[in-house]
Amino acid sequence: MRLAQACGSADPFQNRLGGTIARHAQRNAQLNLRRLRVLGSYEIDWQASPPGPSALTDTPGACVLIPSFDRIDAAFALFAATVIPLALAAVAACFGRTERLSPLLSAVGAVSAGLFGVALMAGGSTFTAGAGQVLGFVPIALRYDGLSGALLLAFGLSAGAASLSIVGTKPRSRLEGAAYPLFLGSIVLVLGASNAFAFLLAWEAMALLSALLVVGLRPSRSVASAGFLYLAMTHVATAALVVAFAILAGASGGSLDFEAWRAAAPGLAPVARDAVFVLVLIGFGTKAGAIPLHSWLPRAHPVAPSHISAVMSGIMIKAGIYGLIRIAIGVLGGGPDWWGVTILAVGAISAVLGVLYALMQHDLKRLLAYHSIENVGIILLGLGSALLLAAHGASELAALALAAVLFHTINHAVFKTLLFLGAGSVLHATGLRDLNRLGGLARAMPVTALAFGIGAASISGLPPFNGFASEWLVFQGLFGAVGAGAVPPLVRLLIAAAIGALALTAALAVACFVKATGVTFLGLPRSAAASGAHETARPAQAAMACLAVACVALGVGAGPVIANLTAVSHATLGTIATPATMAAVTAAPRSGETATYAAFALSLLVVVAVGGLAFLVSRSRKAARRVDTWTCGIAPEPVFQYTATSYSKPIRLFFHRILRPEREVRVEYHAGTAFPKSIRYRSEVTLILEDRLFRPAHELSLRLADFARRLQGGAIQLYIAYIVVAVLVLLWWAR
Repeated sequence: MRLAQACGSADPFQNRLGGTIARHAQRNAQLNLRRLRVLGSYEIDWQASPPGPSALTDTPGACVLIPSFDRIDAAFALFAATVIPLALAAVAACFGRTERLSPLLSAVGAVSAGLFGVALMAGGSTFTAGAGQVLGFVPIALRYDGLSGALLLAFGLSAGAASLSIVGTKPRSRLEGAAYPLFLGSIVLVLGASNAFAFLLAWEAMALLSALLVVGLRPSRSVASAGFLYLAMTHVATAALVVAFAILAGASGGSLDFEAWRAAAPGLAPVARDAVFVLVLIGFGTKAGAIPLHSWLPRAHPVAPSHISAVMSGIMIKAGIYGLIRIAIGVLGGGPDWWGVTILAVGAISAVLGVLYALMQHDLKRLLAYHSIENVGIILLGLGSALLLAAHGASELAALALAAVLFHTINHAVFKTLLFLGAGSVLHATGLRDLNRLGGLARAMPVTALAFGIGAASISGLPPFNGFASEWLVFQGLFGAVGAGAVPPLVRLLIAAAIGALALTAALAVACFVKATGVTFLGLPRSAAASGAHETARPAQAAMACLAVACVALGVGAGPVIANLTAVSHATLGTIATPATMAAVTAAPRSGETATYAAFALSLLVVVAVGGLAFLVSRSRKAARRVDTWTCGIAPEPVFQYTATSYSKPIRLFFHRILRPEREVRVEYHAGTAFPKSIRYRSEVTLILEDRLFRPAHELSLRLADFARRLQGGAIQLYIAYIVVAVLVLLWWAR
């Protein structure tokens, strides 16, 4: 079926349609489109078609639209399979007889979203939908492309597993049960919003619903404080985005559409472009939890339910990364070197400080929260190098660096969700988050211990797991930027420093998760609660098992994933992919085209090595002799073991100028003797930014608010005096 339309028709819709097609034709010579009528507005689906006769004629003012019903219907079916189950899950949570079905429906919707993302990436297509009007604005204006697809894949893996883990459990309240699938739906809408009104509507819904899920209906004072801090910082971020969007809308003649902004961006004054970049970096960086805008993250995660922490860390904070890519690259088209250098600096500081603060934590969930900051820093390192490379014409390496950003985003969603679900299982089994009171859980919780161990190896960047593949790719992007001759020498020096920061981060991450895994699951139990631990429920075990398999699969099968993500990166950057880069798993620093990490071959080597070692051990003629640990003739006690505090002390002392540790030792002696009766030790590190920046700023804001309250004393004479003074000042000014 062919449908011919005059692009120069008097119909305004057809004029806009023709202009849109003409813009897309510059990047994609072959187009398949169709025009649908949906709820009083128009919906358009288009995708790149296979090689063949041109779908768009060269005749000015005319074009030919060729619908492709099979692919479009499949995309629409996957989108519907995402939205409908999430809506039904919200409804089911409101009724006692069906509330236990809500998590299962949420899992179905999340998995469908992941498949939708795979279809968008693999097909190189886009899916567009719009409906309704509110006060002249379109509240549902969606356009999903390959970049959206990569984040939807991460969403499907994270939210799908988190939803599966709570199947069969009863929520804290029906309101929270209904808010959870709506929260998931808001993330899906954020990843597809194509105009400012729809984006901010979905963005605000995501913020408010996540805050409700963090604090619950009956929060304690500490929980409420964490929730209020989260709300305050996320609304500061929203305010920054509103100002940035206003500048872009003004430059495009009042349009709120992202495509119109992209067309108008080259005409922006340099100062306006820089202001937009700074504002979106503040807005999206706050949501991502990048330092110094991270304070809400380590406070909100520990108090939230574990599956909510998993989704927030796994995918919600990545909405900030998505928004930064969409605006800084997709709309503004990149910028001067200082943009990339700024993102590199924020990424390096976030990565190093994030992992250092994580190492000092005793609360398991707070430790994982700080590791989210660290991994956001790694992602920003890749994004900064992509911006720098694109600015200097190194399109192949820029696309590979952006592919590293997307791959690590997906990988972090997988292993961080796995780790938070593992922490939730530990909390459910023991009621504890304090590492110093855990220990020995591997015997009672073997599934959780194995899954957590795989997640720990993945986040530590150990091959052949997925974390290594994406971190290696980030390294290659940075090495490529250092070797790019077009990049100024000073910038290359800064990139070299970023490489050192990433290497230090990787080493400290290994140390941190040796601590987290060993202290939690190995040795002897350090408390009665740890001694009585039990394995978690079957759905939670199944969710962790799926994520553990995904950690291995994404590491072993990194090649095809990177090939698709490289194509997405080229489309986002507006460049053309070559067969060499499409086939490469990672880029060699010298060429940017050949692979230096063969994931599948390395995985086979690891399997053969482990299998051979196991065979040799099994063939040993000497029987293993099991004896108790020698402790100088004293029966082993839990207090003899390393604690989380003692394990991290050497690192705390080495980085004491950054961490500023404070310790307190209290010794109680037996009466009349020099023999100690008890010793109490407390150690804390100073959070420099919180203590030296945010706390003074908070105190200043309170003093200003108190001063403003005093100005409004309620006396009419005082208000008249204010008016008189204001009039006198204006008269003096106008003289």
